[in-house]
This record gives sequence, structure tokens and C-alpha cells, in this order.
Amino acid sequence: MILRDNTKYSSVENLEEYLLFNNIANRKISELLGDNGNDLLIYPHSFSQCEDEMGSQYLFSLQTNWKENKCIKVILETGNMVGFIGMKGQSVSIHSRFSRNEEDFFLHYMLQKSLCVNVVNLSHGTTNEQIFDFLLYLFPKFLKEALAQGIYKEYQRNEYNDANVRGTIDINRHLKTNLPFNGRVAYRTREFSYDNHVTELIRHTIDYVGKSLFGKMLLENDAETRASVAQIISVTPSYSRQEREKVITSNSRIVNHPYYSRYMPLQKLCLRILRHEKIKYGVKEDNIYGILFDVSYLWEEYLASILTKQGFKHPNNKKGTGRIYLAKHKYPRYPDFYREEDSFIIDAKYKREINRDDIHQMITYMYRLKGTNGTFIQPSDGIRQKESYELLGYGTEYNSILQTYFYPISQITNDYRQFIADMMLSENMLKNTTLTRSF
Repeated sequence: MILRDNTKYSSVENLEEYLLFNNIANRKISELLGDNGNDLLIYPHSFSQCEDEMGSQYLFSLQTNWKENKCIKVILETGNMVGFIGMKGQSVSIHSRFSRNEEDFFLHYMLQKSLCVNVVNLSHGTTNEQIFDFLLYLFPKFLKEALAQGIYKEYQRNEYNDANVRGTIDINRHLKTNLPFNGRVAYRTREFSYDNHVTELIRHTIDYVGKSLFGKMLLENDAETRASVAQIISVTPSYSRQEREKVITSNSRIVNHPYYSRYMPLQKLCLRILRHEKIKYGVKEDNIYGILFDVSYLWEEYLASILTKQGFKHPNNKKGTGRIYLAKHKYPRYPDFYREEDSFIIDAKYKREINRDDIHQMITYMYRLKGTNGTFIQPSDGIRQKESYELLGYGTEYNSILQTYFYPISQITNDYRQFIADMMLSENMLKNTTLTRSF
């Protein structure tokens, strides 16, 4: 079954297909992530706190009409989630609404741009193979972010038997192994080590990922990724492929260390990748599994890859960077993008319609930053003229405008290289127009 994001489906036939969603529809995303036994991964919310109250929103909404104890109509509405999900023995693909065939070029392109991956050959395999490929997309980014905090190290208990005593003597082991006396002493130490259960897990994941052609391309994508892989290999001399299950079991407790906070999402991802075969073939009928992406988040991160190079600041409410205050040291806010030099504010909007709350928020940012240009950027399946309005109030003094810019998404469906070329034209058009005051 194939669905598309931000789309309403109404049916009076094949109701069983839509009723499959009963156990996940009208439930908050945070509830689904917390269910025991589920292997549903939602990026980025599975790895961090949900932003913008996304955790309190529904994954799907489902309404049913009944007559005489029989369902006669189903209305299903999708939101900002795309990807693959399996439940009750059935698999469902949720594509971006800009895809026109089984391969979602737009989703792949946004992932590659936001995760800094350069791949032009896409696989056309089964749903389960595509789930695995989407998991692999995330690995280089999470690996580099974790290593930016340093190589993870922790205390390890080691046993030695030599003449250089530097720990607690193990009397029983000493008497058992060193009588008659041979000059050695059996002892135990507790010392920091880079070769531990977490780095071993990462090493096993590197080995597993590198066995697929797509995974090998990702590990060799850029110099920083190659260097990160080499670092992990160099600090795990005790690596043994035969101990993979033992390493997975030893990582059942997720790392929660203030100095190594980025290892938590990496550890979770590694476990999902290494357990992929079990997820595919070993799930119970009632379990939910798969991978979904918050496409509104990807849309914002994709635009960030363009706009930050044009001088726009991109605040991050998770890290607390780039925030502005509406009052002195009070009421922090995080515009999507703003450029102070020409009072330019941009809001990334993936959803179909801009509502009054979006407009009020933008005008608030414009008032606070003395903005003269407030622009919503929305994706569009064709070239459309921008909508522009002159603002009243203080806006008339500065000739301020509020507008919506419709960003054209390529409709190429059979050639990914041509799709990329079309998207680069859209990006160049945006770059050229952002340098002017009025697009």
C-alpha cells in the first residue's frame, strides 16, 4: 500500500486496508515510540526530544463511519511522516506528496542534502531493503557527530599476570597460576579504555554496513567519514566478528553520559542496523516496525544547506543557539532563518496551507527584528508566482512585505541524475532571489 504525506484518503471500498491503521491512528507519536516490543524508528524524534511539540501530534488520523455494526466508510489523513512501516504482516510506504512513482526521489534528495551524503545511484529493491538503506543514510552523520566529542572511553576491569604489578593482587588466581613462584604476580586493574562495548558495537556496525554496495559508498563518501571509520578501527584491536551477538547484548543499556551525549543516538542506530534481519523476519504480528522521517524537519534542514551559505542564521532550539528574546532575558524564540544585515526573515513551511498562527508568528519575528521582508518558503509541484502583501502598522514606515515563495520540486520520475539537475536549478533560483529584498 502506498500513501503520500499531508493527504486525505476517503474510501468505501477495500476498508480492510485502511483499518490496518487502527492500532496506530489517532495516537501521539510519543506513545508509539514508547511502546514495548515495537521497532518503529522516527527520525529525528527517536534520537532526541521531540521539537515543536511534534511528539504530541498524531502519526495518522482515522475516522470511521459505522452502520449496523459494519464499517461503511473510512477517512484516513496522513501528516508530515514519510518512509516505511510494517504492521499485522502488511507493509505500507508513505511517500512525499511530490513523488509520482515507487521511488521517492525528493525524500532521497532531502536526506542526502541534510545528511551531507552524495549518492546518485538509488536501489530499486524490496521495501525491507529500502528500510535498511534509509537506516544506513543516518550512520555517517551520527558517527561524525559522536566522534566530535572524542572517542568514547570507560573504565574496564582487566586481569594481568606479570612482574609489573599496578593493581589489586588476585590471591586465588596467583596461587593457582604462579606456584611454584615464577616471578609473575596475578592482579586486577580498573583503567580507562577506548576498546569497550560501545566502540566495539560501532566497529561491528561498520563491518556490517560495509558489506553492502550502498553502505560501502556511504562509508567512503568523504574524507571525514573515512577518517572516522579509521579511528574506530584503530581503537578496537580486540574486535571479533564471532562476538557480534555478545556485543549487541552488552549494549542493551543505552549510554547516558553528559560528556558523550551524541553517542546515545549512534548507539541506538547501530543496534537497529545490526538487528535489521531480526526486525524483518522475527517480528510478531502485533508489533510495529519500520522507519519514518519527519519530512517537515528534513525540509527545514534542506533549506538550511542553501540559506546558511547566503548569510542566514539558523537557530537551533535543541542546542539553544541563535535564539532571540521578545523581552529582556525572557520569552526566547527561534525563527527558522534570519539575516540581520537586510532584515530578512524566512520560515520553512512544508505543509500545504499556511494558517493564521503561522502569519502571527512571522509578524512577531518581524516586529522583534525590525524585519522588512518576511517570507514563507513552501515546496510546490510546479512554478508558481509568489504571493506578496504589504504590511500595515509599523510596516508602512519601512515598506515591509509578507510573502510566500513557492519552491519548485522537480517532477522527473525515472532519472535521478536529471532530478538532481532540476533541483539545482531551483536552488540557484532561490540563491539569486534571496540576495534581493523582494525575491
